[in-house]
Amino acid sequence: MELSASTPEAAPAACCGAPQRPSASELCDRGLRRNRLEPFELAGSTLHSEGLAAQFSLQCRGPAIASVRFKVSTCATLLAYCELLAELAVERSLAEGGKFTAPLLVSELPGVPVYKRNRAALAVAAFRSALTRAGSPRST
Repeated sequence: MELSASTPEAAPAACCGAPQRPSASELCDRGLRRNRLEPFELAGSTLHSEGLAAQFSLQCRGPAIASVRFKVSTCATLLAYCELLAELAVERSLAEGGKFTAPLLVSELPGVPVYKRNRAALAVAAFRSALTRAGSPRST
C-alpha cells in the first residue's frame, strides 16, 4: 500500500498526465474551508503543542474512513498538514490510517521551513487520537 498524495487519485493531473503535488498554499486554502465545518460526532482529543491546537473527527463507513474534519489553530503550515492528512485518509481503513507518520507528511509537502515541520507531528498525533476513538468499543 502506498501512502502518497502524489497518486493519481489524490492529485489532479499536470502536464503529460503526471500527478501534480499539492502546494502548501493550496492545502491551506482547502484546509481553511474544512476547518470551518462542524466536527463529526466521532472526535479525538484536542492536542496542544507550542501554542497550537489540533483535533480531528471522523465519519466511518464500516471499517473505512468515509470523511475527515478537523479544528486547528490558524497556522498555515498546520492547516496544510491537516488537510493533506485528511485527503490521504479518506477511503482507507482505520489500520491504514494509523500508518501515516509525520515524516510522510513532511516528504509530501516539500518547501516547508525546517522550524515549522514539527506541525506534522501534531497533525498526526491528533489524527491518531480520532482513530483510537473510532476503534474503541464505545464508538461502534
